[in-house]
Amino acid sequence: MVGAYKVGLNMRVLLVTGSFPLMRCGVGDYTYNLAEALAVDPEIHVGVLTSISGGAKGKSAEIEIFPVIKNWSLFEAVKVIKIILHWSPDIVHVQYPTQGYGNGLLPWVLPMISYLIGKKVVQTWHEGYSRRNAPKLFLKSIVPGGLVFVRTQYEKNLHPHLRWALWKKKTVLIPNASAIPRVDLDEREKNILKKKYLKNQKRLIVFFGFVYPHKGVELLFEIADPASDQIVIAGEIAKEEVCRHEIMRRASAESWSEKVIITGFLPAADVSALLAVADAVILPFRTGGGEWNTSIHGAVLNGAFVITTSLTQNGYVKKCNVYFAKVDDIQEMKLALAVYAGMRREYHADIDRDEWRQIADKHRMLYEGLLFE
Repeated sequence: MVGAYKVGLNMRVLLVTGSFPLMRCGVGDYTYNLAEALAVDPEIHVGVLTSISGGAKGKSAEIEIFPVIKNWSLFEAVKVIKIILHWSPDIVHVQYPTQGYGNGLLPWVLPMISYLIGKKVVQTWHEGYSRRNAPKLFLKSIVPGGLVFVRTQYEKNLHPHLRWALWKKKTVLIPNASAIPRVDLDEREKNILKKKYLKNQKRLIVFFGFVYPHKGVELLFEIADPASDQIVIAGEIAKEEVCRHEIMRRASAESWSEKVIITGFLPAADVSALLAVADAVILPFRTGGGEWNTSIHGAVLNGAFVITTSLTQNGYVKKCNVYFAKVDDIQEMKLALAVYAGMRREYHADIDRDEWRQIADKHRMLYEGLLFE
């Protein structure tokens, strides 16, 4: 088998994710982009095993999608085994976490199932784990294979009592990229779009993405100025989210009357266009942002000035046109908005490139390294 790969025969990669478009999930969007980028390589055949709601067709006809899992309980394991045996992947690559997994136990044991069937296993851990996850983490950590991180210093930031989970793994850092496309608008299109959103205000302030308490969306009403700013929140606010009441309360205040637009979910291309005309994109995350955050990547890719927070850096970075503020520092973010609002990012070769192509190439190197062992 090793010799076959060395002379260029195809490899088969089965990506596993609980969420996949049209399902709404950041990791689901990541997996979609990864699948598309891998499928460009004529020597990689890509399959996606996902939930029954995740059956969107990709741009690449070569991608085979298996939207068959109902609830990710152990009762669904038979479906997984049948697909692995029938499609016969060389690599089973599981993404963690996704909203679609819910509380199901199957994702935690799926690496072991794949390994026992005789497949090479790769896992991507998009987030960290707490000690209460230790028993379930053990189930997948004992499986040898590849382990992808999208966050720098992942091992350092993992709780010391959980670092055993990284033993016997071929680990690799593969930074994230934008999950939305870059859009190129001419001046006429920009003027029409900005007029649509701006109304009678002077500056267009945008938040986009999933609206959860840790995103700090309600802080926009303190950072922005109702005398000059129009706020656009491009994302759905679930009725059960505890932050919904506070956001709606602030949006309905007299000072912000008719100066706030909540669009709900927007298609990726529409989000990109909005970012292309925003005077500032404010992402005041309460846990800090970083290179793993696809929202930051999307705003940077589309040239917007971005204000976000960080636990590790501070100040304005010209290369990406991002100001990193301390978490919850309203005054610092207000000052950054006053100084940099309206700035557009200049061309930079490290940013204006096909990042997903490079991500796919790094994954291929990992896959080949495991297959050549």
